[in-house]
Amino acid sequence: MVKITINDNVTKLKQKSKAKNTQDKYDGDWLKFTNYCQNKYLCNPLEVDDLESAYALTANYMDWLHEDPEATVFKGTSNIAGREKINNNPYSASPYKASTIQRILASITYKYRLNGFQFDRKNPNIAETISAIVRDEKNLKSSQAKELLKEDIVKIIDSIPNSEEEYKNIRDKALILIGFYSFCRRSELLGMRFEHLNFADDGIQVLIPFSKTDQTGEGRMIFLPATNDKYCPVKALNHWLELAMIESGPLFYKINKSNTIEKYTMNYKNEKVSLNDASFVLILKKRAAEAGLNDCNKISGHSLRIGSITQARMNGVPTHEIMAQSGHKTTQMIDRYTKLSNIRETSAAKKI
Repeated sequence: MVKITINDNVTKLKQKSKAKNTQDKYDGDWLKFTNYCQNKYLCNPLEVDDLESAYALTANYMDWLHEDPEATVFKGTSNIAGREKINNNPYSASPYKASTIQRILASITYKYRLNGFQFDRKNPNIAETISAIVRDEKNLKSSQAKELLKEDIVKIIDSIPNSEEEYKNIRDKALILIGFYSFCRRSELLGMRFEHLNFADDGIQVLIPFSKTDQTGEGRMIFLPATNDKYCPVKALNHWLELAMIESGPLFYKINKSNTIEKYTMNYKNEKVSLNDASFVLILKKRAAEAGLNDCNKISGHSLRIGSITQARMNGVPTHEIMAQSGHKTTQMIDRYTKLSNIRETSAAKKI
């Protein structure tokens, strides 16, 4: 039997089947992979003993790109001759995205096949590694908002000036405290109306008529307790209602820059315009920055809700009580929102 392999010219012709831009990306990705192999394993990726070794080497590289801080520095460099010191990537300090790692895998697969390896990117070692990276990225996105805990709320409220003349200060105190103690989604918070409030000596009962998990409008009741201190949500809301003379309609609305007699922004129906999602997030970020909090860019409309749920878990509040206030139907979302690094402080294992 005679074993025949393709010659160098055929290899070059096969490479020309790809567009020039694609070839450049493949070359750049392969050179970085080669550099990794030489640094980590003192070998060339084409000199491995067998296909399983090639799979293991590639899977390890995928994991390194996803997890290792060195990879973020590596990301912003070029291994193409003449461009080694060029770094025009403004996001080189951030981790590789799952989609980028999948593209790099396509480059490695192509190069291995070009050099005679029957490389299968669906190999379990490869496929399961990529699947885990994609799942990690999804989980990160679902919990990437910065949670605002009780200590953060205290700092924010303390930093807001006590000015009766500046309506926004009074409104924002009430908005933030109600948002935190209600455990509500931002749509529920911004949708609160005076007609939904039921006042009592020990707090305020609030009707949430609609929510993300209650599309039929059955509604749920939540309770805002009177804490009778500087951070009392009931006191803050009552102060705002009295100052703004609110007796109907939305609780939290836009205030004109003039801040004079015409306090409200009106719509074409001559109704006060409630704050929208974007305005709410801007207010929250602005107040957090003024309080000197870190990572204010990670604050989102969920930060108050995530923070209150996390704080409740840290304080040992039973999950079913949290769900009654937050409106969650399953414990899965409670666990996802909760920051486990904080929950470890109240681990049941520490109490046995």
